[in-house]
Amino acid sequence: MVALIILGAIALVITLIMLVPVGADVGYESGELRLSAKVCGMLLQLLPKPPADESKPPKKKKPKKEKKPKAKKPEGEAAPKKKLSFNRDELLGLLRAVLKGFGRFGRKLNVDRFLLRYTAAGSDPYDTAMEFAYVNAALSGLAPICRKRFDVKDCRVRTDVDFTAEKTAVDFGLAVTIRVGQIFGVIFTIIFGALGILIKNKLRLAKEKRQAKKAGKEKLITIEDIKQENTQAEERMDSNG
Repeated sequence: MVALIILGAIALVITLIMLVPVGADVGYESGELRLSAKVCGMLLQLLPKPPADESKPPKKKKPKKEKKPKAKKPEGEAAPKKKLSFNRDELLGLLRAVLKGFGRFGRKLNVDRFLLRYTAAGSDPYDTAMEFAYVNAALSGLAPICRKRFDVKDCRVRTDVDFTAEKTAVDFGLAVTIRVGQIFGVIFTIIFGALGILIKNKLRLAKEKRQAKKAGKEKLITIEDIKQENTQAEERMDSNG
C-alpha cells in the first residue's frame, strides 16, 4: 500500500512538472539585446544582466587549490578523430526527423508577442527607397503565416523608411510559451526518428569497411611474391636464350 502511494505521488509530481508553462522573451531594440526566461508567469532577466546590489557585502572568494599538472601524452599516441559520414538519403532522413519533431510545436507553441519593425535608411535616397520596397514586399506575408502556423496573440510587422537616418534600424520582439511536456514530446520525436537513421548509417559504414578491407587483401602483393615472379621471369628468359 505504501509503495502504491509513493508511486502515485511520484506520478503526480511528474505530471505537474510536465504541465508547467515555460517560455522566453527576446527583444532587440536600438542595438541592445534583451533576453528573459519565463517560468509559471515569472520573468527572470538574463540579458542585460541586472546591476549588482551594492547594499550586500561582497562575498569572500575562497583560495583556489593548486591542481597537479597532468602528464602530457606523446604526440604519436593521439588517436585519430572519427568523422561523421552520411549519404544523401541519410541526411534527408535526419532532416525529416527534425522537421517532424518541430512540426509538433504547431499550435501548441503560444506566441504571446511577435513584433518586427524594419526602418530602411541610408545616404542614397534611391537605394533607400529600393531597399524599403524590397523588404516591404518580402515581409508583407509574414504576419498571416505566423497567425496560421502558431497561436499568436499579438503580431505586428511594420516597415518604414527614414531618409534622414544614415543606417537601417531593425527592432524585434518575441515572447513564446510552451509546456514542459510538449518540449519533451518534440525531443523524443526527433530522437526516435533519428535513431533509425543513425543505426542504418553505422551498419552501412561497417559494411563498407569490411568490403574495403577484403578488397585490400585481394590486391595486396608481398615482397616475396614479387621476388618469386622476378625469379620465374629470369628462368624463362634463360631457357629461351
